[in-house]
Amino acid sequence: MTTQGDPRAARRGAAVRADSPAELVGPSHPERHGRVDRGAGDRPAWRLILAGAIAAALAMISEARLGPRDPEVADPSSWWGILPSGQPADTARGVLAATAGLAVIGLCLSWLLLLARARRGTISPRAAGAAALAWAVPFAVGPPLFSRDVYAYAAQGELARHGLDPATHGINSLLSREAGGGLFIAAVDPRWRDTHAPYGGLGVGVERACAALGDLLGTGAAGTVAALRVVALISTVLLVALALRLPGGPRRADQGGRSGRCRSGRTAAIVLALLAANPFVIIHLVGGAHLDALAAALLVAALVIDRGRVAGRGRGTGRAPSWALGATAVAFACLAGSVKATAFLGAGWLVFVHVRDAWHSGPAAATGRPGRRAAAIGTALAADTVAAALALLAGMAAGGFGPTWIGALATSGKLETGIAPASVFATLVDLAPRIVGLEWPGDSDAVLGATRALVLAVVGLTVAWLALRTWPARATARPATRPAAQATRPLTPDAVRPTGPEPGRRDDLVVVGFGGMALVLGSPVVYPWYLALSVPFLAALVALAPSPPGRQTRAAVGLIAVTSVWLCLATLSPLAATWRLLGRADPLLGAALVVVSAAVVSAATVPAVRRRTTVRRRTIPAPPPEARTRPR
Repeated sequence: MTTQGDPRAARRGAAVRADSPAELVGPSHPERHGRVDRGAGDRPAWRLILAGAIAAALAMISEARLGPRDPEVADPSSWWGILPSGQPADTARGVLAATAGLAVIGLCLSWLLLLARARRGTISPRAAGAAALAWAVPFAVGPPLFSRDVYAYAAQGELARHGLDPATHGINSLLSREAGGGLFIAAVDPRWRDTHAPYGGLGVGVERACAALGDLLGTGAAGTVAALRVVALISTVLLVALALRLPGGPRRADQGGRSGRCRSGRTAAIVLALLAANPFVIIHLVGGAHLDALAAALLVAALVIDRGRVAGRGRGTGRAPSWALGATAVAFACLAGSVKATAFLGAGWLVFVHVRDAWHSGPAAATGRPGRRAAAIGTALAADTVAAALALLAGMAAGGFGPTWIGALATSGKLETGIAPASVFATLVDLAPRIVGLEWPGDSDAVLGATRALVLAVVGLTVAWLALRTWPARATARPATRPAAQATRPLTPDAVRPTGPEPGRRDDLVVVGFGGMALVLGSPVVYPWYLALSVPFLAALVALAPSPPGRQTRAAVGLIAVTSVWLCLATLSPLAATWRLLGRADPLLGAALVVVSAAVVSAATVPAVRRRTTVRRRTIPAPPPEARTRPR
């Protein structure tokens, strides 16, 4: 007997639609319910936030109590008593290094779980923002950790305050200026005391302003470092706020009402999870107070402005001309390059896209008149050139020096980080002939230089390919809507509505995001804070992706997750003291440590796996009512 008319079968059939078994009605697709699911999938969110906050606090305190890694370095202050007055004993160092390492691993694991929930749509933007804030507070109030670059910033600002160009003078030049210069020098890593600063005019101007503020308050090096931390905090907040605007644009017709609000909430949660709660942002941009946060905020602002140029094209006379908004975007990108030279990738892209749009948009593209097309391209290039020149001059005026920093760009390449792909490639190339008993004609430095040049060439080709593939095959112009009485009249150039990339386009995010990531991985040296100039755009790209995600979206998420965790773990303190401590300890201690670590990992991952299994069980299609029979 069939179940037609059976109310129990009707209720069972309503849970899962039989005509579309692939449709998910569980918490993994809450946008189909018009809201962000706050049910069982988001129930333990506060536990995840608390676990990440505890891990962040432990990482900050443990790393701070380790003190400087180089015994020749001295901190200018105790930072409210958090920093030790001397080097800890070997036993304490082993315990602190292990605690800091496990805490950073725990923070990264909490972030990955948060990211998984944001992508499934089972966490709200408020929860994602609360996680980012709770995890960042310990590093915001603690001393600079995992890098001493901010102390080099402070010393370079002091150099500029005394009228010495950091691009041509080493930090040791402060010894001849005043007695207080010794505190600046003692806090800087010895590797950077005689090198020249590769930062542009705006970066030097920010450093000099912070040094002047520290001198005005009478706090010296400690006050300068604190001022730089405030600049990093403000820049990071602006970076996140502007990144939330990147996926914006006119709401599609199918996203109105509650579903549109849900889409906006899911997008914000993904951006907050991928960027604001990212360990590299929390540990290095906030905790390390790197100037990369300022450069990234300016570059994101440039792309937001340029998206406004496309969105406002042809919408009336009340808005600024498209070439003016495009020139403003180029100016912001050049200001970002005046802080970190790698940000000029965004400026180059903006000039390229302005030429592309002038070539393919407007009446000239529709009528084929080369004069109009050349005039449009000339206007765009002239506006961009003037804006770039003014921005670079403003940056040099802020720093107080000329473009001498261009010659110091090779400073970073004088060191080698073993995790850089170019260095790994050089090691493999150097070892290959030794396997068969041969030697390269040159030394290891020559091999490293050749591999770096090859990798940079690959990066350049990658960026060029990403940009050129966005060039449309042909102009796409459509006639403007005309009354029926004028339908028989021939079209004129003024009746052609200019078209181009849609406001919700993603080509700028693809080029600057993936191209910036290629530039990061292809650099001679690689550090976590370099990711600031690519992750915001990849995060917006992921947030704009439809569901289910495509290959490009999965690649962006994988790049962000792998590089962020990998680079954060690469900057941990050496564990040599920890291994010595474990070697002297009872074997039961090592076994207990392994058991505890396995328990922590299991406690963090098993609930997530269990929830995913539950969701999959809920999505098993039920048989149609006609196929079920009432039991006898």
